[in-house]
Amino acid sequence: MDLIRISDSKLKVMLSVDDMAHYGITCEAINYENTETRRAIWEILDEAKQKTGFDAASDRIFIQVYPSRDGGCELYITKIGGGEVPGIGGGTALSPMRMGRCAYRFCRLEDLLTVCAILRHRRYDGESAAYADGSGYYLIVSEQIPSGKGGLRPYGFIEEYGERLQGQARVAYIEEYADPLSRAGAVEQLGPLR
Repeated sequence: MDLIRISDSKLKVMLSVDDMAHYGITCEAINYENTETRRAIWEILDEAKQKTGFDAASDRIFIQVYPSRDGGCELYITKIGGGEVPGIGGGTALSPMRMGRCAYRFCRLEDLLTVCAILRHRRYDGESAAYADGSGYYLIVSEQIPSGKGGLRPYGFIEEYGERLQGQARVAYIEEYADPLSRAGAVEQLGPLR
């Protein structure tokens, strides 16, 4: 396990396949609602405190999980205290989150443009793409997805305008078969049109 203290409030943890086996966790199944995951995270944080001085015992934490190419994973652990979660428009973390690409379907172009305008206003800086086909308009965004049930979805407001589509297969299908309106930077390109 490699530990890199990025700042007083942020720690990067690189876990190898062997580290993952040692802690009894997998990148896909990390879920802070799970007792084994919680135990593993606190063991990692205890070691981080000893080796780097990063102490998260008295703070709430925000965890980002990314699979690494070698089969392990990288964790970014941010101390948030009782405050805001960095990068998600002032929301508060209720459970650890991981990055994912989500697709939303809109019946009207106007709704897609409104959502892009709101995201742009909130300074959304993730990846975004927009598509259309005979049945509607689609926005694909990268967002932090809660790993536990009932967790906060930082861009849940989008569901007031359109339908959230489940599964990465839907994202791939849209990218393959729908007509692109903007393959990259859709929020920046389409937001000003509303």
